[in-house]
Amino acid sequence: RRERDETGDMTVLLLWILAFLVLGAVMGINLYALICLSDLQADLINPHDCAGRINKLVMPEIIAHAAAAGLMMLCGSWSMILVNGPLIAWHVRQVGRNQHLADVTEIFNQLDKEKSVRVGKAMLYALVFLYATYRGTERGVNMFLDPAEKVKMAAFFKDAVASSVHHF
Repeated sequence: RRERDETGDMTVLLLWILAFLVLGAVMGINLYALICLSDLQADLINPHDCAGRINKLVMPEIIAHAAAAGLMMLCGSWSMILVNGPLIAWHVRQVGRNQHLADVTEIFNQLDKEKSVRVGKAMLYALVFLYATYRGTERGVNMFLDPAEKVKMAAFFKDAVASSVHHF
């Protein structure tokens, strides 16, 4: 019975690590698009290059975000559907309406809107990334501690919080 639990725990830990890596890639793609838009605004690149760079990464970003949300569901974190669901639905709607790609002729007119959308996505991705980091770390620590060690660690942290001595 215990061996089966350890295998399940290790699988969930690996899923959290994979979600962490995928979310890191999603954040990188989104920030790269923001940099491209800022470069366009500063007139460092032309609209054709900017739209081409962003459009190459739109579908990988959407697919990776959906995959990360799926990984978190497999880890048992169903509440993350409430966080990721609206953005996934918005992505599906954009793709369905063929509005997911940047239009070379309209990119200057849509620059402020596109940047604000990207900043909002960056904030959501950062929140989800921090959550995945916390949950993966929590899973890893709890997986390697037996119940007696957990009680000792809880007492240690309780004493540390109550202590007036700070060693910074």
